[in-house]
Amino acid sequence: MTISVSFRTSLSIFFAALLLLSTSCEKDSTLTSSNIVQHEQNINATAIALVGRQQVISLPTGSKTYPTSQALLWAPVSYAGGTKKKYPLIINLYGQGWCGTDITKLLNGKTMSAYISQGFNATAVNPVDGKKYEFFVCSPQCPVSWGWSAPHVYNMLAQLKKSYPIDSTRVYITGFSCGGWGLWSCMTDNDNLTKQFAAIVPISAASADHPDLLTNVGKYKIACLNICGDQDAFYPNAVKYTKIIDSANPPIPAKLNTLVGVKHNAHRFAYDSTWKTMDGINIYQWMLQYKRS
Repeated sequence: MTISVSFRTSLSIFFAALLLLSTSCEKDSTLTSSNIVQHEQNINATAIALVGRQQVISLPTGSKTYPTSQALLWAPVSYAGGTKKKYPLIINLYGQGWCGTDITKLLNGKTMSAYISQGFNATAVNPVDGKKYEFFVCSPQCPVSWGWSAPHVYNMLAQLKKSYPIDSTRVYITGFSCGGWGLWSCMTDNDNLTKQFAAIVPISAASADHPDLLTNVGKYKIACLNICGDQDAFYPNAVKYTKIIDSANPPIPAKLNTLVGVKHNAHRFAYDSTWKTMDGINIYQWMLQYKRS
């Protein structure tokens, strides 16, 4: 049988493409251990892009100007579609320097996303029950300079709960710099959002718009670990806001974890799972101590 030149050329291109594809997949698979490779294959079943071992997803914001936010999502290694197991969630808000449309910026510096990209699987042992927990970690990127706040986080969280097996009793939020401002707004601007969180970890947080309403933290029985360097320009606010929360005699007193000699970069310590808080545990362990009833 005679095979045309054009058909032979097409076959050559097809097999060359297959060879390139298999080579690139093999190269990527060497970056992580076998169980992580399998995990990434599971979550990448529908050709979802991966950046720093995390899925790139799109979340609704409710904003007319910027109706969606791209985000990095880390899914637990044991997570598989259709599972009945529920997992805790960390919403992770970034500083002004990480805003924009280049999602790889979230991997710059010692961010939570960066630590995950370097091998941290977002797990911790709960000091209360001694059990190991795996987190979903969602890190939305604001396209404009400053950050997402309560109205946007409310919509994002609703979508995350619809799409993934989130344990509604263990939803946590952290944010540094202007991400800390966004965190504070989640405590003051929407009670229906505020009462969904079990614990918060503001880090070098920028000024709140409504600091007088931070008493909501105690009102809704939310644990607060405020981390800030004593050389940070926002440190006086960290002291003031912790006192405001505690002024209402909350059932869980807020804590201020001061980093002596540290300027506006406390996040580089806080997100490192080897770093210990004033209680001798990392922030992931600290969060797991608290859940909503």
